[in-house]
Amino acid sequence: MLILGGIAATLLVIAIVSGWQGASRLRGQGEGMSEVEEAARLFVEAYGTFDFREPDAYKGRLLELSTGDVHAAIATSQIDPTALGQQQTMATETVSVQATAYSDSEATVSVTTEQTRRAVDPTTGQLREQRLRQHVTCRFVRVEGGWLVAEFRLRSEEPLTNTGR
Repeated sequence: MLILGGIAATLLVIAIVSGWQGASRLRGQGEGMSEVEEAARLFVEAYGTFDFREPDAYKGRLLELSTGDVHAAIATSQIDPTALGQQQTMATETVSVQATAYSDSEATVSVTTEQTRRAVDPTTGQLREQRLRQHVTCRFVRVEGGWLVAEFRLRSEEPLTNTGR
């Protein structure tokens, strides 16, 4: 009986220490996860926000928030002249952000946004507006202590009605 009691006490101490260490690790990851979620919000809103009056600012914002192939693609891209001619603007707001995978050096984040697009219709000359809900997945890598987008994928987008968000 004494031996069983000793084993039970040892197992209890191990469980308590293990639980404390796990909780400490989660608290540490929680801060890092918040940082990468904020980086995702910044990138997705920058990617989905455009004003024809400031086309160079669009590219500059994205270059600061990206790395690797995404950075290279942005650096070599050009603003579509149609967007300028139609006086296109886009405004994007984040609805939800969630880190779905996380380590100290990489993370994957799922983001849902609502985007409003405005442009002059070339056939009628009238301003048209479209509201969309978008679902995006980003893979981030830690570079010099900060999180930068290494992959970006628009998973889906669907129109929003005027009555609901």
